[in-house]
Amino acid sequence: MQLIKWDGHVHSPYCPHGTQDPLEAYIERALLQGLERISFTEHAPLPEGLVDPAPDNDSGMSFATAERYIEELKTLRDTYKNDIDIRIGMEFDYWEHDVDGTRDIIARYGPELTDGILSLHYLWIEDRYYMVDFSKESFGEIVTATGSVTAAHERYYEGIQALVMTNLGTHQPKRLGHLTLPTKFIQAYPLEQTPSNLDETVRKIRQADFTLDLNTAGLRKPLCGLSYPYPELLQLTQSLGIPLVYGSDAHLAKDVGADFDMKW
Repeated sequence: MQLIKWDGHVHSPYCPHGTQDPLEAYIERALLQGLERISFTEHAPLPEGLVDPAPDNDSGMSFATAERYIEELKTLRDTYKNDIDIRIGMEFDYWEHDVDGTRDIIARYGPELTDGILSLHYLWIEDRYYMVDFSKESFGEIVTATGSVTAAHERYYEGIQALVMTNLGTHQPKRLGHLTLPTKFIQAYPLEQTPSNLDETVRKIRQADFTLDLNTAGLRKPLCGLSYPYPELLQLTQSLGIPLVYGSDAHLAKDVGADFDMKW
């Protein structure tokens, strides 16, 4: 477990699908929670030429918005330098059907950042992207496409294995976002059995020297009620010595540091 009081996964008003709470509100909430560090990890722009799979075209920042995001955080980092360590980061999507585009986006912004997360939100199945966590209905489409709930989870962990074993360049983040994201809808789509490749996936994460985002957002999702990863799986990650960084995945200021007092 981390020793420093740190929220390593926080969004911002620059999020296309978030709220308009100002960055200062997130920082002040972190201070109120007694945090020593906060990492802003806004959704990175999509690779050029990639059509956003989200219905609202809101998966990531635009290139122009990303520049403003970085500049404002640089100013605030200086303003609050005596109060809290502000890390400037992005949450980069691993685009299975455009790995070169993923690599290009990381190379474009990595030199300006002081933190980062790699996440898998979309699965390429046959000839299109499917959204893992957009809605219960979108996850149901993955279940239909793969044949079962267990197969849907296994397909996701196939993607995670590819992510951690792919060289994405010098500035590749080495923290993996919300490992068990498909459990967001676990109450609507219960698992028939433990995914057969889950244990192997965790071992490959260790082999690739990744840190895990201990993401508390699932505790606040009505069809989940679990952290990502969930407590039983955390036992395996800890037995393998995989480092953890708490992340609220806050998309509004009041959720910074949320549920960090859980008894794991």
